[in-house]
Amino acid sequence: MVGVLSTLTHVCVATLCIELLGARPPVANVVAFAVATLFSYTANTLLSFGQQLNLATAWRFGLVASAGGVVSTFMTWLVERAGGHYALGIALVVTVIPAFSYLGHRFFTYRLR
Repeated sequence: MVGVLSTLTHVCVATLCIELLGARPPVANVVAFAVATLFSYTANTLLSFGQQLNLATAWRFGLVASAGGVVSTFMTWLVERAGGHYALGIALVVTVIPAFSYLGHRFFTYRLR
């Protein structure tokens, strides 16, 4: 459920940035990714993985999220360069990044000590 809400947050923020603020899709994606990541870290740490917010998990979460951010921004940039509609870039992001992020967090961020 946290992943779904995080993804919806990303889609809504990216769409608002593009449609209301006139941001280019890669820029909108960076803003949306940052907002969704803050939400995701807090909710996943507390609800999904039942841990406390702390510097160690925040740092590892940030590494995984940053890798996902680079991948998602690159995907939206490629779609824009190819002349595709921004919705295609967002669709790629919401399809690929949740699985990428889950695996990274499961095996790195919240690994058993």
